[in-house]
Amino acid sequence: MAMDIKNEKGNCARLGVDFGVSTTVIVAGDPGRDYPTVGLSGISRAVPGTTPGSVVHIIPSLIRYGQDGAVLTGCEALARDGEDLLPAARNLRSYLFESSPVQIMAGNGRMLRYTDAAGAFLVKVLSRALALYPDGADMVFALPADAPEDYPSWLDRAGRAAGARSCSWVHECIAAAEGCGISPAHGELFLFLSFSATEIAAMAFITEEHGGKTVARASAATGCQEVDGWITQDLLLRFRIHESEQRADRIRHELFSQAERARELIAQAGIAEIAVMDPAQGRTYTTRYSTDDLARVLADHGLIMTMQQVTDRLISALRAKGMETGQAREAFLTGPGWALPGLECCIREQLPGVPVNADHIIDGIARGAAQSVAQKKVPDRITGSYALRYWDPAAQEHHYRFLVHSGARFPSQGQVARITISAAYDGQTHLGIPLCGIGCGGENSCGIELISDRAGGIHIAGPDKDVRTKTRVVPLYEQSPTLLVADPPAKKGEPRFECTFTIDRERNLCISARDLVTGMLVKLNTPVYRLE
Repeated sequence: MAMDIKNEKGNCARLGVDFGVSTTVIVAGDPGRDYPTVGLSGISRAVPGTTPGSVVHIIPSLIRYGQDGAVLTGCEALARDGEDLLPAARNLRSYLFESSPVQIMAGNGRMLRYTDAAGAFLVKVLSRALALYPDGADMVFALPADAPEDYPSWLDRAGRAAGARSCSWVHECIAAAEGCGISPAHGELFLFLSFSATEIAAMAFITEEHGGKTVARASAATGCQEVDGWITQDLLLRFRIHESEQRADRIRHELFSQAERARELIAQAGIAEIAVMDPAQGRTYTTRYSTDDLARVLADHGLIMTMQQVTDRLISALRAKGMETGQAREAFLTGPGWALPGLECCIREQLPGVPVNADHIIDGIARGAAQSVAQKKVPDRITGSYALRYWDPAAQEHHYRFLVHSGARFPSQGQVARITISAAYDGQTHLGIPLCGIGCGGENSCGIELISDRAGGIHIAGPDKDVRTKTRVVPLYEQSPTLLVADPPAKKGEPRFECTFTIDRERNLCISARDLVTGMLVKLNTPVYRLE
């Protein structure tokens, strides 16, 4: 298997990254060390692996800001507390996939969308990981089946901002298989059963030449976080503390952390020591929590039945498509929930004749990404077309001056377009850049015309490339228009701004604009819109 190991010191030149909903795992692509997980001091923590004595380093996928704008990620965001810290943002990937408009407090009066918060988390974590390899490293990201279309590009921007030499990706299912030593062949059926922090999910996946496709899926909104909540409730009962009491509120956060730790330790050692102090009373509550205690709690809440129902729905969905689970080459278990007592045995009973692989339930996906051969590079070309929209008074219709055509490379080698802009009326002080996506879907049409006049509106410097089009267009400037300020005010029909456009390495269409009256450069490589 070809590996990109770079230098004689054994430093890793490839990192596999599994950016999960609740935890992030990074694996070093070093076959001489059996693909170890990367530990980051203060940010990651070690949890028991699937073999006795082994550990896996995980990074909680959360970010927390201080009132002064300080950024804390992973374990450091959980370790510190105080009035100077704002609430932590969790489940970053879920909000990212949903394009959630929700914003979080980021200190200094700032508010950030989850897209930006998730990016800040990943860049900081990846930067710390890359700092361990001074000769540089390539990054291979695991791509979930439900990822939005622009997710690979988003990962690419985060990886490159962190300093990766290159970024590529592999389907999460393919990575999970390869992380367990299985090389999928074209047309094979595999089953993937995930027990993450937020859900139990079962998926049937058929491999194809360029990855594969999901043919059936079932899930339930029960995950490790809910199990930890059950353990927390059980411990409160054991300590004879009612949930409505103030002391329950005082120790609940620490008790939940202890419940999570107990769930992880019991999987390997069979028992966990729990100690939680009530700071108001100065009293410490202690107990031992065993495999039997955990099994009782799971039974009380019907966890095994829930898991069986998910698997049964997957089996039914496959049969509806003329397939049986027995056709699967192998089933893979991923996620920390599979370490809970009794679950793996139950799955094996539900899938007779199908080999069930639970060798790397926590690090398997990142491990497979680190060693994957069938990688895909994040495209270095723009997929859409983009143009400026203007009104032709003579023809009484809109025309479009194309700036970027589908398939254009980024970053661009020099300018992609050059235009001059005139005012639509005497005294105009703000001239706009009405950028539109061509053939991008959507029902909207442009409203206010920002550039319009009989003399040309948009004058082309060079050969005329304006074209008429009946393709559906989507206005991209209405929410955050790019405006050029004319001071002194412009005169109607007088060429006022010469504009050049480039595409940077982050896919941004950038503008540089010179005021032809004052000779001043009013914009220099200013991002207008991130192209897809």
